[in-house]
Amino acid sequence: MALVNGTPNPLNYFDLRRVVSAPPHFKYFTLPTYSPRLKNQLENWIKHNLNNRYYISQSLTLDKTNTIVYNTLIGFEDELERTYFILGCPYITK
Repeated sequence: MALVNGTPNPLNYFDLRRVVSAPPHFKYFTLPTYSPRLKNQLENWIKHNLNNRYYISQSLTLDKTNTIVYNTLIGFEDELERTYFILGCPYITK
């Protein structure tokens, strides 16, 4: 259960929620911007509102003019949590 509901998550206790490398079975979402402050805000929101494992990091992509753009790559083990994150996180600009 999420920390917002008052129940501690065993994955948080054993420090297993945040995955270090990007697993292929996760469902991913890319934000078009990156900053360390935004990453910390997103990570805190995920820890307090979601339950399963997640992945968050900086990624590089090319835009239409072939210039390098820094993005935030976020992956979730559960696709329902990915959907809830996209709809409910206040730090994502629409």
